[in-house]
Amino acid sequence: MTATPTNADDWVGTIATKAKVPPEEVQAVLDRHGILPQAALPRRRQLRLAYIALAGRKQGTDDDRDIDFRWPQGDGEMGAGLWAFLSDRNSRGKSSLLNLIQAALRGEFPGIVKPDVWGWLSLVEVAFRIDATPYRVRVEKEVGEVDPRMARGTLSRGEGDARIDLYAGSADKPFEKAVADNMMEEFGFGSFHAFNKAYGPRTHGWNAIATSFFVHGPGSAVFGNVTRDGVPLRLLQMFMGLPWITTYSAASTAFKKVCAEGEKASSADPARGRLAERLKATEQELDDLRARSGTRVDRPRLRLDLVTRDRETMPLRAAVALAEERVDTLDRQASAARGSVAELKRTLQQMRDEMAAGMVFRRLRPVCCPSCDNGIDAKRFNTAEGGGTCALCGEKHVEEDDEGPRIDDLQADVCEAEQVVARLNAELAAARRRLRESEAERDVNQARIGEIAAELASVEDPDTEFRVRALEAQAEQLREIIAEVAAPAATAVADDAAVLRQVEKVTRELFDDMQRDVLKEVSDEVAALSRRFGVQHVEGMDWSGNNTLAIRQGGADITFSDLSPGENLRVRIAAALAVVAVARRRRFGRYPGLLVLDSPRSQEMTDDDFAALMASVQEVINETGDAQVIVGAATKPALVGVVPGQQTLHAQGNRFLF
Repeated sequence: MTATPTNADDWVGTIATKAKVPPEEVQAVLDRHGILPQAALPRRRQLRLAYIALAGRKQGTDDDRDIDFRWPQGDGEMGAGLWAFLSDRNSRGKSSLLNLIQAALRGEFPGIVKPDVWGWLSLVEVAFRIDATPYRVRVEKEVGEVDPRMARGTLSRGEGDARIDLYAGSADKPFEKAVADNMMEEFGFGSFHAFNKAYGPRTHGWNAIATSFFVHGPGSAVFGNVTRDGVPLRLLQMFMGLPWITTYSAASTAFKKVCAEGEKASSADPARGRLAERLKATEQELDDLRARSGTRVDRPRLRLDLVTRDRETMPLRAAVALAEERVDTLDRQASAARGSVAELKRTLQQMRDEMAAGMVFRRLRPVCCPSCDNGIDAKRFNTAEGGGTCALCGEKHVEEDDEGPRIDDLQADVCEAEQVVARLNAELAAARRRLRESEAERDVNQARIGEIAAELASVEDPDTEFRVRALEAQAEQLREIIAEVAAPAATAVADDAAVLRQVEKVTRELFDDMQRDVLKEVSDEVAALSRRFGVQHVEGMDWSGNNTLAIRQGGADITFSDLSPGENLRVRIAAALAVVAVARRRRFGRYPGLLVLDSPRSQEMTDDDFAALMASVQEVINETGDAQVIVGAATKPALVGVVPGQQTLHAQGNRFLF
C-alpha cells in the first residue's frame, strides 16, 4: 500500500507513540534541531532562459573590436524546445556563452568564465522566467576589470510594466547569496543538510542544485557535480517531487550529529565492546594497507583544485607584472630625485665657497697693483671702506647680506628635495615588498600546480584502492552500529537521539512506498530514453533508494559508473528528461525543465550519432512539451536541420558568436 503524507500533528503524534514520550517533548526536540514538517506534494515550476546580452571590447586577440551582442536578437525571447549555439570551428564562444548563463543563474561571477572573456566584458545581462514571472541578472563593470567586488550586480523582477530591484550592489558573495536565496524561495526548494564525522554538519543549497542543469560531459553522478554527502540521491528525490524529503534530510543529519556527540560517553555493554574490537582491527588493517600502498590519490578533488589554480594563474602573473612596473617607475623617480638633491647640494656648496672667497679678498690690502706693479696709496682703502667700493677697480662691493637669502632659499630646496627622496624610497621599499609577496604567491601557486600534476600522473593499484574503500565503508558502518547499540546516558543528547531515531524512521516510512513507485517509473523512462539516445543493448534499469542505478546491458549486470563516457553522457541527458516526463504524467515533480549541454559530441560520438542524439532529444522535448534544452556544439552537416533555424545561433566560417 502506498503511503500518503499525513499532516504535521499526526506526524508528531506517531513519533511520540513510537518514542514513548509526550508530543510536547517531540516538538521540543524538533525545534531544538530545526526540523520542520513538509508534507505537501510540491508544485513544479518551470525555468526558462529568455535572452543573454553582452557588451564590452575584445582585447589582445586577432579580432579586437567592440562587443554588442544579444540573443535572440531584437525583443525576442527563448522558449521551450531545443536551442543551439553552433560554430564551424572550435573556440568561437559557445562554452563562454553557456558558462555566462550558468554564472548568472548562480549569481557567481566570474565563476567558470575564462579570465580573458571576463576581462573583455563591461555588461552581462541574462534574463529568465520562472513560470510567467520575468527575472533579470545584470552585471556592469569596466572593461579589463576582473575583481567582482568592483563590478555592480543587480537582480530584478518584473512587476507588470515595472521592474523591482531585489538586490543592487557588488557582484561578489552578497550577490551570489541574493540570487541563491531568491531561487530557493521561488522554487520552494529546501537545503540539503548533511553530517560527516570528519567535517561536521554541512548544508548544500542552490549551487549544488543548479549544477544539475548543466552537463559538460560524463560525470560521476547522474544528477549534478556534487557527489559527497549523498547529494545526488537528495537531488533525485527532490526532482521527483516526493514529500517529506527535506524533513527526512534534516532529521537524518540531526540524528547522526547527536550520535557522534554521544560516542564520547563510555559504555560497559559487551556487544559494544566486541564491536569496538572489530572496529579497532578494521582500522588497523586499513592503516597497514594505506602504509603499504601510499596515499590514495583523490583525482576528482585534484582536478577541481587544478582548475581553480589554473584560473588563478593569470591574475597572479598580472599582479607580479603590475608590481614590477610599479617598482621600476618608483626606482626611476627615486634615482632622478637623488640626482636632483646632489645637484642642489653642489650648487649650495659652490655658493658658500664663493662667498667665503669674496670675504677673504675684500680684506686684503695690496701695496701695489697686481697688473703694473705701481704703488697704491693706502688712503684709497680708507676711502673705499667708507663708500663701499673697491680701492683697486672702483666697483661696488657685493655684501654678504645680499647673498644670504639666496643661500637660504637654496637650503630650503635641498631640504624639500631630500623629503621627496625619503618619500620615494619608502614607497619603493613598500613596492618591493609587494613585488616579493606577489612573486611568492605566484610561485606557490605554480608549485602546487606542479604537485597536482605529479599526483595525477601517479599510478594506483585498483585492487588496493578497492580494498581500502571497502574497509573504510566497513569501519564507518561499525561506528554507526556502535552508536546505535550504546546504552543511552542520562543526558539531553541521549534523549534527543532516541526521539530523532524515530523521527528519521517515521518520516522515511511516509515516502518510502511512493519513492519505490516513482523510482520504478523513472527507471523505466530512463532506460527507454537511453535506448532512443543510442545506448546499445539496454534491457532495463533499476534506480534503488540508495542512489544506485543498476543497468542490465547485453546480458550483463553493471552500474552507472561502468558505462563508457559516451553512454554516461547519454544516460545523464536521459535522466533529466525522464524526470520531466514522469513529473508531467504524475502532475507533480520539481525539475525545472532546463538542461544545458556543452559540446556533447566530443564524447565518443560520430557526426551521425550526435545528429541522431539531438534528433531524439528534439522528439522527447516535443512529447513533454515544456522542456528547454540548450546545446553548444561544432556544426556538422548531419546536424543541420535538426534544430529549427530560428532557434539556432550559428557562427559560420571563421566568425565568432560574439
